[in-house]
Amino acid sequence: MIRFILFSFFVLTSLVAQEVEIPRTAYQDIYKYYVLEVSKKANTQEITYRRQSHDAILFGKSEINCQQHAIRLLGTGASSKTISSTPSQWFRPPIRAVESDMINFVCHQ
Repeated sequence: MIRFILFSFFVLTSLVAQEVEIPRTAYQDIYKYYVLEVSKKANTQEITYRRQSHDAILFGKSEINCQQHAIRLLGTGASSKTISSTPSQWFRPPIRAVESDMINFVCHQ
């Protein structure tokens, strides 16, 4: 039983440690964004993130083109497994927008 508890603790600790908070430039924003996964696809990066406030959690996916400093939203959902697939058009976000912070975080690592 003790081994199971220790194993569960280590697995849980490793899962939590993978989430990294995206530094924000808009300090009045009530949401915190956490990167769950980043994967490279040809010339783009795909990011899975969690948006969290004091009373709501939303998961989303975006595709980032670092060379163009552009992003497109791929979808959102109530969990990372149920993200809908409704891609937006590519756009260049304004400074202090969360999308700009995502681009800076992913492209300048």
